[in-house]
Amino acid sequence: MNSFKKIVFTLGILGNILYLLTCLTPYISPFHGYFFSFSGLFFPIGLVLMIGWCFFSLVFFRKYSWIFFLSLFAGYTNIVSVFAFHPNNQFVQTKSQNQVRILSWNVNNFLSQDISNSHKINQMLDFLKSANADIICFQDYSSTYYPQANATTQNIKLLTGLPYSYFSEADPNNGVIVFSRWPFLKQTSIPYYNINSPEFIQWVEIQTPNKLLRVYNTHLSSMGIHVELMNNTSSNRLKFVKYDQAILMKRDKLSRIAFFDKMHTLQAELVKKSLDSSNVPYIFTADLNAVPSSYLYHHISAGLKDAFLEKGWGFGRTYDSLSPTLRIDVLLTSPSIKTVQFSSPRLHLSDHYPIITDIQQ
Repeated sequence: MNSFKKIVFTLGILGNILYLLTCLTPYISPFHGYFFSFSGLFFPIGLVLMIGWCFFSLVFFRKYSWIFFLSLFAGYTNIVSVFAFHPNNQFVQTKSQNQVRILSWNVNNFLSQDISNSHKINQMLDFLKSANADIICFQDYSSTYYPQANATTQNIKLLTGLPYSYFSEADPNNGVIVFSRWPFLKQTSIPYYNINSPEFIQWVEIQTPNKLLRVYNTHLSSMGIHVELMNNTSSNRLKFVKYDQAILMKRDKLSRIAFFDKMHTLQAELVKKSLDSSNVPYIFTADLNAVPSSYLYHHISAGLKDAFLEKGWGFGRTYDSLSPTLRIDVLLTSPSIKTVQFSSPRLHLSDHYPIITDIQQ
């Protein structure tokens, strides 16, 4: 083996070791080090590079290639969480009477920060009207009215034909909300008291035409990645960073990721506790602000089914920015619930894509 090949082989070995470390993210809490916050984010990229290296080694380092292929499958737990293998499933707009359609979407406060976005708000409303959903769950919701665009709660009810709603307000006119075709038998909001956050886990119980169904909806703390370094005055505008505004004023963005990853882990503990307490079948919709290769995702989804993995294809990006591998919005279900079809239309309106799922109880 000449000197150049030795260097390439050494780099391949180092890359293989890094890949193996990223395979540990489902099992090691972010509280055990920054590395496991970042490696979960980059696992899909590492997976693609690892596959490429395996075939490269098969050509140039055939004697050792079996080691790399074996290492590749060490990431099985993450691989089957980040990638869905159903390429031919086409979403059908019509649904049968024994199915329930759920739409979940982080609507970015219906773009209420800027009146110039009224055309986008109307496009969002048109989409909601055409989706024919039975249940809609919004994260980052504000009831918004402009003369040019009416995204108030009442108007959304009229457009969608869903007369019932339950709004968990983390701040005045801001939080998570669920709309339903059928009335709520029970409803509750559980605050994230363990991180002193004003946001909620909300759930409602609905008697659908088929069976009783509990619907969870939540939004885990935003990481503030797009927020520039701030001062005391400007940080007061950020309603949901009450527990530690210093993170936005004194630390870089990598530190923010590590900080909020720990906060998310604490939130996940409350989520899982509530899910485990349910004695009826349920669905869980959320903007997790965490990827499927994270400790948080695996903790929450343990024992549940992921609608995207059941019927989707590819990496399933739901965040309309940064990496094409960021699937941070999920719909999970109890084992007894069947996912009939799944879709996440590429609508460049909010900073998230909606996810639509038809289920059968």
